[in-house]
Amino acid sequence: MDFCVLDENIRKNIIFDVIDGIPPSTQDCPEALEFRKEIEISNKNLEYRAEELGIDNPLFEFASQG
Repeated sequence: MDFCVLDENIRKNIIFDVIDGIPPSTQDCPEALEFRKEIEISNKNLEYRAEELGIDNPLFEFASQG
């Protein structure tokens, strides 16, 4: 089984993709899909994981990027 490392940038990108409603890629590794599944379950999980990455308010951070 292939293993990929989800560095900080990849996890941030997944969070912002989930917020934007972008579906997972068919190229995503199992670890990325598992991380995505975890944060899609609830907003609390998303907020917790975002805070781990230094994103205090993921919805605000996402809106201000545009």
